[in-house]
Amino acid sequence: MSQQSSGTQSSNRSAGMMDNIIRAGQLLFDSRVPMSLKLMLPVGALLYWVWPIDLIPGLPIDDVAVLIGAMALFVKLATDTVERQQRQQAPGQAPADDTVVDTTWKVVE
Repeated sequence: MSQQSSGTQSSNRSAGMMDNIIRAGQLLFDSRVPMSLKLMLPVGALLYWVWPIDLIPGLPIDDVAVLIGAMALFVKLATDTVERQQRQQAPGQAPADDTVVDTTWKVVE
């Protein structure tokens, strides 16, 4: 039974990784994602990949970890940005104002 659950977890992780790769590609070409975000994480990870100084020389483990981490962070930040813009542009809804707190009150004399 542990082999089945281990295999299922492995396939779920690889499916999640493929989803992240596809989503990152879509977000790189999405005009709603700021150019600074598009350049900061992917280009930074690529520069780390080609940089001659490695944390673990000879093995690309750290390079792959940095690329995976940067991709996951890029997908999260870019998705949050796009969702925030969609909420602000939704028709029929008042713009979100973080300074307003909905509450009830009672006058005590």
